[in-house]
Amino acid sequence: MDMPSSPEPPRVLIVEDDTSLRRLLELRLSVDGYVARSAEDGAEALKVLAAWVPDVIVTDVMMPRLSGLSLCRAVRRDPRTAAMPVILLTARNFDSDMQAVIDLGGVTYMMKPFDAEALNAALLAALASRSAGSAAPAGTNHAA
Repeated sequence: MDMPSSPEPPRVLIVEDDTSLRRLLELRLSVDGYVARSAEDGAEALKVLAAWVPDVIVTDVMMPRLSGLSLCRAVRRDPRTAAMPVILLTARNFDSDMQAVIDLGGVTYMMKPFDAEALNAALLAALASRSAGSAAPAGTNHAA
């Protein structure tokens, strides 16, 4: 993995209600050199974000309590996280609600199932855009 140079490894918040997939993502990202924390849904993610600010959020779209789309809206409203890149993982068909969230800027989406290398490429692109001082362009799609 060719990460942007930084004194600390990149921090990623994984938000996924499927326990097996969440654990798999945590393990894969840890092996790839990321510091990964996780939450089981958007509501729990907001609690994590109150105490720990990652470099990138990777979130499922459809989750109980607070969806990934609602999480994105909340992240954009918070000045601490407003420019933070977000990668949406979804099996859901693209619709106007997803487009509205992507139009907020800095939001990329990937269709499930996804490839680990494609996710890593999306993370590297998000980190590069963050270190360049801007969020990723709206509507970026990283196909698996």
